[in-house]
Amino acid sequence: MDLTHKFLNIVLPIASIFLFIFILPLLSVYRLLRFCIRSLFPENLAGKVVLITGASAGIGEHLAYEYAKHGARLALVARREKVLGVVAEKAKELGSPDAIVIKADVSKLEDCKRFVDETINHFGKCEFHNFITSKH
Repeated sequence: MDLTHKFLNIVLPIASIFLFIFILPLLSVYRLLRFCIRSLFPENLAGKVVLITGASAGIGEHLAYEYAKHGARLALVARREKVLGVVAEKAKELGSPDAIVIKADVSKLEDCKRFVDETINHFGKCEFHNFITSKH
C-alpha cells in the first residue's frame, strides 16, 4: 500500500502538470476552431424534418419558429392541440414548408412511440440531433 501511495504521489502531480500545460490549451484551440467553422458554415436546415416536444409554449415554441425561418419541416408535439395549431400556422408563415400537429404527452411511453411513428409516416424520415426541448 505504501508503494502505491508513493507511486501516485510522484506520477499524479507530473501527469496533472502535463495535462494543464499541453492538453488543456490544445483542447481549447480545438473548441475555438470548431466554433468558428460552425459559425461560418451553418448547417442547412431547409427540408429537414425536426420533431419538437413542448412546442405549444416556451422554448419549444421558439425553437419551432427558428427552425421554420430556416425552412425545416416540423412535427410539433404538445398536450394542448389548439395552441399547437396556432404555432404550426405561424411556423408556416415564417417559412416552414410543412408542419404537423401531434397531441401527445411525453410522460407516456405509448404517446412517445406514437408521435415518432406519426412523424416518420408523414415525412418519411426524421433527423435525430441532440437538442434541448422544453417540457410542460
